[in-house]
Amino acid sequence: FTFMFSVVAVTGRGRGDASIEVQVKTPIGSPESPIAPIAPMDSPKTMSTLTLTLIKPSNRNGAIGSVFLFVSQLTGDQVASEVDFANAVPMPYSAESRTRTLIYVAAQFDYDVFPNIFVLGDNMMYGGYRNQPLIAGTRY
Repeated sequence: FTFMFSVVAVTGRGRGDASIEVQVKTPIGSPESPIAPIAPMDSPKTMSTLTLTLIKPSNRNGAIGSVFLFVSQLTGDQVASEVDFANAVPMPYSAESRTRTLIYVAAQFDYDVFPNIFVLGDNMMYGGYRNQPLIAGTRY
């Protein structure tokens, strides 16, 4: 945000001239880490989809324009905490990207229309990214 400041003195005889204006811009911090999606045990799921509950990230540190939903296919005995989502480059799903990085973007949402419920793998487009159907028997 940008703020303008000026000082004016007032006496019993009236108001004086204003000081020179000072402009101050408050910094925008990095966004806070969002809360992980929740996949309740009783949420609807199919062989290629999973219904998630999403928590809208806080915009306390500055306005958020959009939010990306990254998906990673886990390999071997890999656990989700080992996936480096923080340094992932937003790229759409492709066979090449999946074999190279195992991370892809399923959706991009404008902050103002962020959904609370999202069906992962519904094969629809969200913000220019295809929400690729999940592969049965695969860990994500």
